[in-house]
Formats: sequence, structure tokens, C-alpha cells
Amino acid sequence: MSDRNDVPAARTRRPVLDGHAPADPFALLRDWAPANDDPDRPCATLATVDEAGLPDARTVLLSSVTRDTVTFHSATDSRKSAQLLAHPRAALVVRWDAEARQVVLRGPVSQSSARERRIAFARRSRYLQVLAWLNTPELAGLDRPERERRWAAFDQGHPDLEPPPNWVGYALRPADILFWEGSADGPSRRVRYRRPAGVWEMEALAG
Repeated sequence: MSDRNDVPAARTRRPVLDGHAPADPFALLRDWAPANDDPDRPCATLATVDEAGLPDARTVLLSSVTRDTVTFHSATDSRKSAQLLAHPRAALVVRWDAEARQVVLRGPVSQSSARERRIAFARRSRYLQVLAWLNTPELAGLDRPERERRWAAFDQGHPDLEPPPNWVGYALRPADILFWEGSADGPSRRVRYRRPAGVWEMEALAG
């Protein structure tokens, strides 16, 4: 997973991959991730496949961790949405550098419910709510003073915002989850969970 030599010496939580990993990977993921109503969302790298079969990647926010899925959000006219429509499978890498932890999730992706989208949007910061409405090619083509003028006008004129019509949520239901945990005092370690027949199987791997 990583050959980094800069594993932090300070850890905010005890190591869990040395004999303490639970049978359910989502129990471990919920422990590592912030609560779903925490506005400080983790950044994650989302990998998809484009129309030519080439891999593509970008950074998204991890919106929530549910019983057996993770969710993220985008615009329906975005590059990633087009790719997920054509190839509804993805990989998501979530990192917590301060705790020397990473998780890789791979599996099929489907659109989340309208209710989930509304809840996730309400939990977004004001800045990200406004950005969801104004992050358009038209605005991007303007110079900075005009972009900032339009931003301020929209922000002041819309004190309460609902999700824009093109805001969409995606739920990734992983069939393969790989946890990595570093250590300042010894080798890193990985634990891999796979679900080939509906039941999670776990194996410990070298870091």
C-alpha cells in the first residue's frame, strides 16, 4: 500500500489491525471515518473508467458511511457522472494522513435516493452549497472580479438552499475493502475483506 517513511509518531487512536480487526469491515470503517453529520468530511480519490477504457481519477468528499455502502456526490453533467453511467463501477481511496491510515473500496455504484441527497446537501458547508449551484462552465469562463460579484449576489439572495437539480448522489457498495495502517515503531499492515458469496472473508497482508 505504501512505502512511506514519514509515518506520524503521534497516533490519536490505538492500532486496530494487529489482532483487533472486526469481522464486519463496515464496523471498522465507521470507527475510522467521522460521523456522517460531521461537516468536516474526508477527502477521497475516486477512480473510474472513461469511454476509451482509460482510468480516470479525481478528489471527492466522502459524504457518508452506511450499513454497507459509502456515498459521494457530484453534478449530473460532470465527467465522473458520465463515466459512472457508462461503467457503474469504481474504486475509492480514503486517507487519514495524521493517523497513518488508508482504505481502498472497490465495487458497483448506483445512484442514491433523493432523501439521501437532501440530507447530504444540508450537511455541506455554506460555501459548498453555493458552489454546487454556481460551479458551471459559464461562470468559469468569466474573469475573477465578475465571478466574485456573481457569487456574492447569489449568496446574499439565497439564504436557504436546496440541492440544485443536477446534484446527484452515488452509493458505492464494495465487494473488496483493503485497510492499511502504518506504524512509527514497526512495519505497516493491511487487512483485506472480500465478499465473493455474500459473506465477508478477511485476510491479513504485509504492509
